Amino acid sequence: MSDDRLLTIGEFSRLSRLSIRMLRHYDEHGVLHPTRVDPFSGYRYYHPELLRTAGRVRALRDAGLGVAELAACAPFVDTARLRDVLLERRLATRDEIAAAQGRLGDIDRFLDQLERPAMSTTITRLTRPARTVASVRDVLPGYGDEGLLWQRLGAGLAPAGAVPAPQAEAVAVFHDPEFVEHDADVEVQLDVLAPFEDAGAVRCVQVPAVDVVTGELHGSYEGMAGVMADLGAWLAGHGLREAGPMFNVYLVGPTTEPDPARWVTRVCLPVAAV
Repeated sequence: MSDDRLLTIGEFSRLSRLSIRMLRHYDEHGVLHPTRVDPFSGYRYYHPELLRTAGRVRALRDAGLGVAELAACAPFVDTARLRDVLLERRLATRDEIAAAQGRLGDIDRFLDQLERPAMSTTITRLTRPARTVASVRDVLPGYGDEGLLWQRLGAGLAPAGAVPAPQAEAVAVFHDPEFVEHDADVEVQLDVLAPFEDAGAVRCVQVPAVDVVTGELHGSYEGMAGVMADLGAWLAGHGLREAGPMFNVYLVGPTTEPDPARWVTRVCLPVAAV
């Protein structure tokens, strides 16, 4: 750098459009150091050439880079490093946009529900017969990853010699005793014609008869909360308690019907007297 007069932090703040507070913050975190700090007063002074560096800091900050990412780019002259950090930020921003779009969809669906009359679910108590099923059970990152189990079940049926029964029911069982945000214990089942030997992840399971209360959801899974609320109210009103894990019977689902409005899901809750 040349012997130009150093700028005070106030001058540098106005010219760089970075607040004095942020300049001190960036100094402390290795993003943008002053040229000189007076040892007696602690005043910071900046060479005018650092204004170009400050401009890059502003641009990168506005692009969403945090302090740690900015510090990783300092002194902002390594083009390869800058490119890598920016590409990572680009991918992260795309994920953030996708998440925001998902939230917008949730808001739109909720607004749509507010305009509709509340629909009650018809609740039925019945005994489901015993079944012989091909089963895959595992702990998943979340309930939304259930499809991974269906893929494994579908791929494993033939190697196991399991033959689906006519009108076989596709059932997902949720074994967690309470709702969990992650590490969900989920099992998927498909009725088969006859027992078979376990093969890999696919097991033959004898499901006993079970007394359940059930309600049907017509439409996408966003409506599940309403069905669950009606099941809970019915349960409390009839002196019953839960007696096993909840499960869904997918009568019409995404594997056979692309239109969510046409999906039909039977939500079942095993029960017993209090």
